[in-house]
Amino acid sequence: FPGCPDNERYFKVSITTDNYGSETSWRVTKENGQDQITGGNYASNRAHTERYCIPNDACTFEISDEYGDGMCCNYGNGSYEVWIDNMSKGSGGAFGSSATVDLCDGMPTPAPVAPVTPAPTLPPTLPPTMAPTPLPTPAPVAPTILAPTLSDPCVNVQVSIGTDDYPDETEWSITDKEGTVIVSGNGYTTRDVEHIKDECVPTGRIYTFTILDTYGDGICCDYGEGSYKLSLGETTFIQGGVFGYSIQHKFAIADDETVLVDHDTCTGEAFSGATQSDIRSKIITGEKCKESSHCLSGRCSGDGFCI
Repeated sequence: FPGCPDNERYFKVSITTDNYGSETSWRVTKENGQDQITGGNYASNRAHTERYCIPNDACTFEISDEYGDGMCCNYGNGSYEVWIDNMSKGSGGAFGSSATVDLCDGMPTPAPVAPVTPAPTLPPTLPPTMAPTPLPTPAPVAPTILAPTLSDPCVNVQVSIGTDDYPDETEWSITDKEGTVIVSGNGYTTRDVEHIKDECVPTGRIYTFTILDTYGDGICCDYGEGSYKLSLGETTFIQGGVFGYSIQHKFAIADDETVLVDHDTCTGEAFSGATQSDIRSKIITGEKCKESSHCLSGRCSGDGFCI
């Protein structure tokens, strides 16, 4: 990770989601409550790691659970940990609606504080109305929806976004073939900084990486030298920066060493490593092809699709 400017510190957060990953969100704020960076919209039962440069006076990390039952241990074994300049500042998982960590002196606020505070004033009214209604609702849903995903093998894909002079215009996502968001990023506030996010992506599926610029001038090179890059281990298989409002790339992860790239979506983009062997340049069934040798199946139909 590149060094941060003198007035900023290197911040890393690791989130392991429970059975309801979409309920988890976090933010880093200054003393005035202004958000500096935020995170959320996570997949369930997955490990998520993000790295940023943050201002020296951004002292509060707050993690929240929308349902109010924390990340552990009623519906999964979720957890979080945060670091400043590679020194751990706090960790946990069992809390109520939220928990905080002081990033400036390393003394995390005890996780139980948030749920305990209202107890003296609210017991007569809240237990009868709140406690009986939420708990029965999610219990039967979790095992039926999430159990199949836990067995899917996944490999770590690293997404690197280098911001231009207008970082707040940039947002991106990786979606599967059904359009479900696997991982995404937005809300950047710092110019000319590389933001790195790691995601464990299930193998054997087709994905689409989409990056957008709300102004329509891409992230390079009129107003800064922005860039984007997707890597598997030491191999960078997609990268770029010059586009208009948006650009998309299709790819699939065959295993922890093999990336399958749809070259039609990468025209004009430079990438290295992902085409060093024949199998990495072959296209999966249902994608465009020009000849049979382009397809993993070895068969290209007359209308130009792998079969």
